Amino acid sequence: MLDARRRARAFGAATAGSALAAFAGAALAGVIGYEAVSVALARVATPALFARYEAETEHGAKLPPGFSRERIETLLKLRDPGFWTHGGVDWSAPLGATVAQSVAKKFYFADFKPGFGKIRETLIAQFAVGPLTSKSAQLAAFIDANGWGEAARKWFGKPLADLEDHEFLSVIASADNPKDYAPGTPVNAERVRRIEKYLAGLCERRGFADVWLEDCGE
Repeated sequence: MLDARRRARAFGAATAGSALAAFAGAALAGVIGYEAVSVALARVATPALFARYEAETEHGAKLPPGFSRERIETLLKLRDPGFWTHGGVDWSAPLGATVAQSVAKKFYFADFKPGFGKIRETLIAQFAVGPLTSKSAQLAAFIDANGWGEAARKWFGKPLADLEDHEFLSVIASADNPKDYAPGTPVNAERVRRIEKYLAGLCERRGFADVWLEDCGE
């Protein structure tokens, strides 16, 4: 009798475990299927979303209007160091925010929410934005989506391309929180100081997610 009960309990546990595994597998398959549809729809929409930026950059033949190679490289060192070599996502830090991921978040979501939203953003960046658009068009879209042109006119009264280097960094430094990090605020000045130290090679970055440049604060 005791052996029978033990076998029954073991069978029940195995059955529950199998059911749970089956449920988890089905849920995962559902998520993958749903996200695959989202990526497919994003791929259909991508050419129209980027048409303006492809035209501005002659389908990758030119950099975004008004931007020198030096300014672009400064921007990328701060926001996406592996831009020229990855396919949309830096897989050494997939939860970061590359140029393509940032553009995906702003162009493909009416109301972005973390969690599954981040997964979808990453998939769209890798399988829609990355393969279907030129690098120069991605940069042009990134600059436009962040509103840096409007910020330059608002804070300095001139186009983004005409800003002095320090003014340019002030605008870039405000990107993650334009309300609190606006040019002229103490927090913006501190962030620019850290950026200048980093660009001069006087401090290091703690990985891709270290947007505040913690080691540059001393």
